[in-house]
Parts: sequence; structure tokens; C-alpha cells
Amino acid sequence: MKRSPTESDDVRMTLRTAFTEYFSVTHPVALAPMGDVAGGALAAAVSNGGGLGLVGGGRADRSWFERELAIVIGSTDRPWGVGFLSWALDVETIRWTLEHGPKAIMLSFGDPSPFADAIRDSSAKLIIQVTDLDEARRALDVGADVIVAQGTEAGGHGGRRATLPLVPAVVDLVTPTPVLAAGGVADGRGLAAALMLGAAGALIGTRFEASLEVLVPASTTKSARH
Repeated sequence: MKRSPTESDDVRMTLRTAFTEYFSVTHPVALAPMGDVAGGALAAAVSNGGGLGLVGGGRADRSWFERELAIVIGSTDRPWGVGFLSWALDVETIRWTLEHGPKAIMLSFGDPSPFADAIRDSSAKLIIQVTDLDEARRALDVGADVIVAQGTEAGGHGGRRATLPLVPAVVDLVTPTPVLAAGGVADGRGLAAALMLGAAGALIGTRFEASLEVLVPASTTKSARH
């Protein structure tokens, strides 16, 4: 016979995965570091909500970056990180960013090897996004702590393989390294599917673009909020 929850019962449901343990977060969700969208306010909001907020470093100039990092540092005491485009990055920028205390640095679209040592010599975790198995192997070779498997559904990017078949293939290849699914994950059902495929969580971008904290004008995201 079922009993009713009492005041002493904790009826909240949490999902504990290798990712949540790694970063001491509540939910297996990370914010995709979307350039010109994911600034300090959005990253802080995601971190405060129990996920891992990632500021979109992209090709931002130093003054922009200083402002956004100051916002995230001043707005949360939870883990946060920064994401970069590897092809538009230099080691000096990585070292400067690490001085601000991010818990993670994510590298995407390009060779991560020139920056891996600097990140691994710090307290930050190295997250590398991949779009195929060859890239996943290279991510392992340079010592990725977490690998993001990004499918063709990812907004504006994507590889040559859809998210659902790519994620388990990457998981099988890189286990025990935690994998995040990216591309087409926008709600709890998508997250559940990613977890069933062996991922330790999901990297979510477009859905968060419909948040008040985004950098883009409200008119740009109005249709996504309705």
C-alpha cells in the first residue's frame, strides 16, 4: 500500500551521473557556450539552477570577455566554465581565462592539442566536443576529462552523423570517460534518451536561447518562447 509523503520525506528527484559527480552539480545538464548568446548572466543562471553554465568565448575580444567573466563570477558561487572555438584560440587566452577560476574549459571545432597541457596543468577540467569517432579518439589522446558527442541536429554546426546513433558509438569508444549528448536535446525526454544511450548528461543550447539572460535582443528569441 502506498503511503503519502510526509514533511520529513525528500520527494525531489535527482539524477546522479559521472558528470554530476565530476562537477558537483545537481543536474546532468551543461549550457552550450554559444557565441554572442551565452554570456555571464546566462551561464550564472544555469549554474545557479544546478547545471554547468559555460560562457561562450568564441571569437570575443578581451574587453567583452572581461565583462562577461566578471558577471558570472559575481553572480554565482556554483561551478561554471568557458567554451572556445579551437581554431580561433591561442594559449595566452587560455592561460588568462584560467586565472579567473573556471571549473571547466570546453574546446570545439579544431585541434585541441595546443591548449590541452595548459588546461590539464590547472584545476579546470578539459571538455572536448567531437562530431565523429576520429575526433573522439584524438580527444582521448590529449586527455579530455569529458567528451561532448555532437550530432547533426546541433544548431548551426553538426557533423555527419545524427545524435542518437553518434552518442552510443562515442560512449562505447571512450568509456569510462563521461560523454555529453549534444544536438536536438531540448527537454526532459531528450535528456532521458541521452542517458539511456549511455551519456552522462546533455549539452543544451537552442532551448536556453529562449531565456531572459541571453545576450541577443528579446525580439530574436520571442518566437522560441511561445
